[in-house]
Amino acid sequence: MKAAIRHYGLAFAAACVLLPFLAGCSTPDKIILLPDPDGKVGAVIVHSATGEQKIDKAYAGVDVTRGGAIEKTMDSQSTVETRYGQLLAARPPRPMAFTIFFLFDSATELAPESSATVKQLKAVLATWPAPQLVVVGHTDLAGSQEFNDQLSMQRAKTVAAFLIKQGIPAQQIETAARGKREPLVPTADGVPNRMNRRAVITIQ
Repeated sequence: MKAAIRHYGLAFAAACVLLPFLAGCSTPDKIILLPDPDGKVGAVIVHSATGEQKIDKAYAGVDVTRGGAIEKTMDSQSTVETRYGQLLAARPPRPMAFTIFFLFDSATELAPESSATVKQLKAVLATWPAPQLVVVGHTDLAGSQEFNDQLSMQRAKTVAAFLIKQGIPAQQIETAARGKREPLVPTADGVPNRMNRRAVITIQ
């Protein structure tokens, strides 16, 4: 492209989508900023040979000519969906995260509230094209660091084994363990908390 695009802030990383297209042809490059599903919008800065332009409103955009001139544009949701419907439909699904909770000191027994999450997870996996998964095991703050490192990895591996049974190839699953380093609910060291005994599955 004739333009260089720089994003900043978590809002862009989580909430914004760029539509660069028509690179290498005589028409201007176009970048359009889309909101995330709940309406939040981040921001991007588009750089060219002659300047830069920030866009931070939903459906705002810029056209960048071969010479580097930047012209701001503003579209509506209906216009973007009509004009770029096929391009939007070709985007990969947004990453999703699921949290599975475990019983105290267990790497195999799920907490009762996790059954509904497992059902949701199975439904998503059934429709997700070529999913890549990261499973991170966690513990509460009861017990030693060494013990919890091992327990959290066992929890991650339990979930990975379940995913493999659901038909996900092992090479598409990455496991990691955080022990008691990243509690969902901060507590004093040595204090058990059921919300911290978990594995987080991210699908992308």
